[in-house]
Amino acid sequence: MDKTDMQEEDTKHPMFVTALARGLEILKCFTADRQELGTTEIARETGLAQSTVWRLCYTLTTLGYLVPGRTPDRLRIGAGVLLLGHAAITHTGIAEFAQPLMKELADSFEVSVSLGERYRDGMVIVQRSEARGILSVNLHVGSSLDLANSSLGWAYLAAIGDEAREALMAKLQASAPDEWEAKSRDIAEAIRNYRRSGFVFNLGKSHRDINAIGVPVISADGKRVMALTCGGARSHMTRERLVSVLVPELQALAQRIAPLIPVDEPGGARRKR
Repeated sequence: MDKTDMQEEDTKHPMFVTALARGLEILKCFTADRQELGTTEIARETGLAQSTVWRLCYTLTTLGYLVPGRTPDRLRIGAGVLLLGHAAITHTGIAEFAQPLMKELADSFEVSVSLGERYRDGMVIVQRSEARGILSVNLHVGSSLDLANSSLGWAYLAAIGDEAREALMAKLQASAPDEWEAKSRDIAEAIRNYRRSGFVFNLGKSHRDINAIGVPVISADGKRVMALTCGGARSHMTRERLVSVLVPELQALAQRIAPLIPVDEPGGARRKR
């Protein structure tokens, strides 16, 4: 099981339900690139015994979180998971509020715009808008981007506190030591640019034909950070156009979205919107 954000003592706590954790790990095996999986693939991915995978998949299928694939020996995500995902994306109103604003920016400047939130070692896209006819990449709501190798991830890393960043970067290094030298250079460059100018660059590093910028979206109390990014084809979205035209637009969009991020009041009460 993936315990990237979980201490070993947490999993041994008497309140920790191992069977539930294992079931959730199975659901996480399904991605946009792996929409259908067999139980053997799931067992290999999770490290669970085949018999355990069979029992858990039977339970998840019974509850509607998994459904049969195109062939009887394969499974895919069911409506139950989609409903949970929709609730997670819209529970704060951020994604719903941001969508028309992001669409306006995307259509006006012929770019793609993504809003993301950190989950473990990735940035999950919670809202996205693309102008028609632009060079498109295979990204959509629910896609996860590498925290260490994306403008969404760099904007997030640049905006969080030094202590939190150092701890997270140590985890990222441990998960991909062979790639860390190059990734750490890119992160350091992004942080320098953010401290100097308030945004991060990604000029063809994640996708050789795409230039992008990213900015953080920070809650009023500074405790929660999301990120926005926008970009397009390098031939159209030059560095100069990104800086002179898109940076102020994206920063203004971040300022409009930030107040929607829930804030914890003293005593644990949520601020009412």
